[in-house]
Amino acid sequence: MNSAIEFTAGNYRYLPSVFQYSAGVAALPGYRLEQIRFKRAIPLQDGFSAIEKHLRQIGRPMTAFAHCELRSPKQFDDQGFIVFNQEYVKQLAAWDIYQAPIDGNSAINPVARTNVCPEHHGPKVVSMLAFTYTVPDVLATTSFVLSGGGDARKGPEPYKDRIVAYGDISEAGLSQKMSFVIAEMTARLNTLGLTWQDVTTVQAYSIHNIANLVNGLLAKPGLIPNGLTWHFARPPVAGLEYEMDLRGSVNELFLNE
Repeated sequence: MNSAIEFTAGNYRYLPSVFQYSAGVAALPGYRLEQIRFKRAIPLQDGFSAIEKHLRQIGRPMTAFAHCELRSPKQFDDQGFIVFNQEYVKQLAAWDIYQAPIDGNSAINPVARTNVCPEHHGPKVVSMLAFTYTVPDVLATTSFVLSGGGDARKGPEPYKDRIVAYGDISEAGLSQKMSFVIAEMTARLNTLGLTWQDVTTVQAYSIHNIANLVNGLLAKPGLIPNGLTWHFARPPVAGLEYEMDLRGSVNELFLNE
């Protein structure tokens, strides 16, 4: 995995990934990550407006925006996901965070993200459940967020050609998928100079029965001493069956909107 890059305008470093999001963020020394959660997910554009309002109120630049949690009505197909992401990054570009590819270079997007689809009672449009940003804190310990990672390898091929154990939702297939995602999360932690012992919140997203696998793959190895939050939701693209994200030492606040 590529080494972390400092995004000094936002006071955090990030793991470069794809154009729509980074693989994770960690606050720079002298700063910490703080997360605002809504009681219920609100439409994406309302979420962006709430970010602007909140950051202005606390005297932080828009570039301090580092991560968000989205909820979608249903899974996208490959092209639909590309179209959505092309619209999504326009707001980040307006905030001087996202830089489109220039002269054959890759796009720059430091903002981490999780986007999943609740199986029941989900939103009617893509919505925002939470957002994360940096604030000054000279006493802060390392705080970080890893983006949602699903059961697909990176690459330019269609998702169905990259998904681990594609179409296999047996316990054996799910075990392969979960093991792949756990290994990816471990690699991201290591690249940031962290371990699972630095993780304070682990979230999993799947509509399949993963209970037996949690014991052997997460609990016994000591990866979830603080427990696991299991969301009955699907990853964002059709064919994906399991996703996970991690947080460490992120202050959490609730905002009524």
